[in-house]
Amino acid sequence: MSPDPVPVTSEVEWLDALARSRLGPPDTAEWFRVVIVAAHPDDETLALGGFLQELSARAVRLAVVVTTDGEAAFPGLAAADRARLADTRREELHAALRAHGLGNVPVTWLALPDSRLVEHERSLARALRPLLAGADASVVPWPLDPHPDHRAAGRAASAAAPEGGRVWSYPVWMWHWMRPDTAVIPWRSAVVQRLTGEQRARKSAGLAEFVSQTGPAPAGNGPVLPPQVLAHFERDVEVLFEERR
Repeated sequence: MSPDPVPVTSEVEWLDALARSRLGPPDTAEWFRVVIVAAHPDDETLALGGFLQELSARAVRLAVVVTTDGEAAFPGLAAADRARLADTRREELHAALRAHGLGNVPVTWLALPDSRLVEHERSLARALRPLLAGADASVVPWPLDPHPDHRAAGRAASAAAPEGGRVWSYPVWMWHWMRPDTAVIPWRSAVVQRLTGEQRARKSAGLAEFVSQTGPAPAGNGPVLPPQVLAHFERDVEVLFEERR
């Protein structure tokens, strides 16, 4: 992920827009096996922590596929430091899943280059196809999210999803870099998952595991996920979009 120290849209503005909406919950009655695709380790927790808990509580079989290790979060790092960061981010994701009560969910790591997914979009789609095969629903990055890795992962995963399977997408940097009235946001195909108090608490515990992203960055720079960004993910609702195929 690429940090931006100045938020474009405050959480207050999003909360006001969401409060005025009448979006209902996703219909997951026919979901028995769901594969979640993430561009970076933490995207699934930021956007879907409560939703994944809800699916697990309904005995839905979950699997997570992470396309990169997030090693380019701090572009100035030397190669050895990038490798250590990749290991750290993997450990953080597994710790976050345990905090959510999802420690048994399998995770597949594709280890494609962070910040360069667009160069590997076709090979990513090929790698994802067998991993998504047989899924009732594929939950993927929103293909219009304002981060190039998210867009590439969303496009590749949508293309790789099995025929007959549903595809839902989730935004991450939309909350930070767009506004509620941005024309490309597909509100007509949006649903809202409302989190219980327990789900919200577990999600907060999961987010706290990503110390490499929420703590000070190397060379004294600010964190990738400062408080004004994390505020978008500490609310009691999560938003998904149904992708038209």
